[in-house]
Amino acid sequence: MDLLKNYLKVSIRDIRRHRLFSSINLLGLVTGFTVMLLVLQYALFQFGFDQFNEKFDRTYRIVNDRYQNGERVQRGAITYPTIGPTLKKDYPEVVAYTRLTVGSRNYLHFDHRQFLMENFMWADEHFFEVFDYPILEGDPITALKESAQVVISESYAQRLLNEGQTLNDLIGQEVLINDWDFHCQIKAVMKDMPVQSHLHSDVLISYNTFIRLAGEGADNSWMWSDFYHYIVLEEGTDPAAFDAKLQEFGNTYFKNGEISGAEEKFELQPLSKLHFDDSLEYEYADVMDGQFVWMILAIALIIMFIAWINYINLTTSRALERAKEVGVRKAMGAFSQQVFGQFLTESFLLNTLALILALLIVVVVQPIMIEIVDLPLDLSVFVRSTIYEMPFIPLFLGVFLVVVCVIGIYPARLISRFRPEEVIKGKYSLVGDMVNMRRFLVVTQFATALILVSASISVYRQIDFMRSQDLGMELKNNLVLYGPDLTDFDSVYIAKFESFKNELVSHPQVLSVSSTGRLFGDKMSRGFTFQSSADPDKNTFGSNWMPMDHQFVEQFGIDVLSGRSFDRSDYHTDGGQVNTAMLNQSALKLFKFDTPEDAIGGQVIVKNSGKEYRIVGVVSDFHQRTLKETIEPIIFFPFHDNSHFITVKYVEGKEKEAIALAQDEFMKFYPGNYFDYLFLEEHFDANYQSDQTIGVMSAVLTVIAIILAVLGLYGLVLVTLQKGTKEIGIRKVLGANVGQLLSRFGGQFVVLIVVASIIGIPASSIVIQGFLQDYSYSIGLEWWVIVVSALLMLGLCVVTVLLQTNRIAKNNPIESLRYE
Repeated sequence: MDLLKNYLKVSIRDIRRHRLFSSINLLGLVTGFTVMLLVLQYALFQFGFDQFNEKFDRTYRIVNDRYQNGERVQRGAITYPTIGPTLKKDYPEVVAYTRLTVGSRNYLHFDHRQFLMENFMWADEHFFEVFDYPILEGDPITALKESAQVVISESYAQRLLNEGQTLNDLIGQEVLINDWDFHCQIKAVMKDMPVQSHLHSDVLISYNTFIRLAGEGADNSWMWSDFYHYIVLEEGTDPAAFDAKLQEFGNTYFKNGEISGAEEKFELQPLSKLHFDDSLEYEYADVMDGQFVWMILAIALIIMFIAWINYINLTTSRALERAKEVGVRKAMGAFSQQVFGQFLTESFLLNTLALILALLIVVVVQPIMIEIVDLPLDLSVFVRSTIYEMPFIPLFLGVFLVVVCVIGIYPARLISRFRPEEVIKGKYSLVGDMVNMRRFLVVTQFATALILVSASISVYRQIDFMRSQDLGMELKNNLVLYGPDLTDFDSVYIAKFESFKNELVSHPQVLSVSSTGRLFGDKMSRGFTFQSSADPDKNTFGSNWMPMDHQFVEQFGIDVLSGRSFDRSDYHTDGGQVNTAMLNQSALKLFKFDTPEDAIGGQVIVKNSGKEYRIVGVVSDFHQRTLKETIEPIIFFPFHDNSHFITVKYVEGKEKEAIALAQDEFMKFYPGNYFDYLFLEEHFDANYQSDQTIGVMSAVLTVIAIILAVLGLYGLVLVTLQKGTKEIGIRKVLGANVGQLLSRFGGQFVVLIVVASIIGIPASSIVIQGFLQDYSYSIGLEWWVIVVSALLMLGLCVVTVLLQTNRIAKNNPIESLRYE
């Protein structure tokens, strides 16, 4: 214990004596730890999704691949209503299942008040057997068992309560949903679904209610694909082996495409991976690109690595300064092990102090991080997180101790090897291995920094490219209203809607109004039983399809390549009477037409119904979603629906007037409906949110990495010049100028940065190409970005060396000669 106290006392004394070098070391380590802790907070939060479920490691969602003509045409999260129950019946490994489907915006009427249900789900009676969402009031076993039963969240329940009422007072209360001809009963109140849940819903309605409304097909159809299924496997079941059985399951029930028009293949999607898989169509869950988390985690590790490199470099660079201290201590009887322990203690002390300061800084800057990522981050995530079933904090501290020992061992071992007789005689010097190691570390950190700089610039360039490209349609100045769900869709609806549009456009602030079943930025509906009159083989195709009115094409500036757009005569309240269609340019090849003109008069046939639609027009391609995705074939139909979106194009700068006008007219034409709106451009841009977050975080982390690399270089130059102070004085007396001194003392660092550039340039190209391959439309590899990044790093190196050399070179030579 006394020895440890002595180690600490000597370490503190040395830190105080060499404040500048200690400050550089400490600043680098604090910065590295701060970045690491902030990014770890974010990563652990994302990795923690759905882990509150007790059967987390045994729960899977069933996903569905569809193949037509030998090609996969869809990988979707939705499948048929029969899948879950049939798997439970056929395979004893399935110990539980639940099925659900997602509802559109609806309204709940209670106590003479109307409440919007923005995100609700139809869930079967097994829902609470699979997922652990605590029930505050009511019975989870029976809450969703019968028709007309509802479970609401705690926060939604608070909206329903009157003053003085409790949650229990809501149990058994009747509510009317939308305009159904029957009432539902609140059977339970559940705790709000956690933020780290891939499911987010305030209202659950029993699945039997959905069957009651939609018919028996919602229970037994093998062709209606709008449902999500989860299963829980028995403990000890091999998921890979069960996955193999699902291939047999698909062949058995779908007979290689005879049933649904496509070859159906099913797979298990682990609940542990669901949050990080954004590749599925018809996804309703909270998902993201998992590569983004790993990318920023890797950058944070790189920054920490650079900080530790700086520590090792600066510590070994000061080895000669510490040599006399080591020589004296050894001459007085200290063993090499004791000297080794002393310097290892200094490493532990400095890193521990840096970690403590970093924690304090994290608390201060955390609000900024929360604003960037839009997540409720806090330090408690470190307490509740586990990695491979091990608590995070003990694991982190264990890794911290190991790394501190590793980065402390090399300089400690090096310094402790000085022999006292050589020190006293002045014959000690940096050995070749030490010099080579220091050079290697400098090259490594600057090559890494170069990769980060070039990659960060490429990320910005790619995002700017996507945001600035012509999308093939016009998004600006479009206000979107949610359709009047509560208004009956009957024979007068279309006429009434035309009157509503005419009233809006009669005002000068409104230019046009249209209606569509899908918004730009959203994925479209898909059909898999389309055929073409131009295909002699009558193959079946899968294609996107989109309902819209006759003003949609004109309002959004989409070019008509041949034929015409829809007109009012194409619409009918009876969908069976609608018999026209339009194609986009990408659909021509799919439907076997050579040119846009060839398609006019051709037919799109829906195989399973035999319905034929005459093609009246072909429009140019437009980007329905972001430039990360390719433009897909689209069939347009002239369908109207009271749940469709209404888009109001307004005069630029008149958005407030347009909102007020739209609300007044909407409530006049559609009384009792909930008025809500959004801006189409903002809705579309939301698809770029993750890319923008990547851009911001990578830019911030890259700047930090550059600062740390330059800070480390600054320290090394300072040590080098201080050791050569006497030599500088002699050379100045002999007539050397600043340029010669820079070449003599700074040239070695410039050479190292050049070597780092030679290594970093090809490595940068590999990283950038890997990033860009996820984008269907990309800027491609721009070599000038990498070259500019290399020149930037070289310039920072030269400036750093020049400033330090110039400062010392200006000193009086007499003072330099007296330095030692």
